[in-house]
Amino acid sequence: MIKALTPPRGALLRPEIDRLVADFGRRDVLWAALRAVIRRAPLRMEASDLSSHLRRDIGLPPVADPRDWRLMR
Repeated sequence: MIKALTPPRGALLRPEIDRLVADFGRRDVLWAALRAVIRRAPLRMEASDLSSHLRRDIGLPPVADPRDWRLMR
């Protein structure tokens, strides 16, 4: 019963894709879809990865140096 009420996969996107193809053409829609799939996500840098001087420049407290130089002799 429920399966009979569920629209086929992709049925909800079909009218939108048809409208995009009508507005921009098949080639442009295909290239836009391929670029969206291939595009890399922007790199996100965590504040904990920043050096102390960069943290100070943006108003964050400096990170304590994790190395104890007295133990590195």
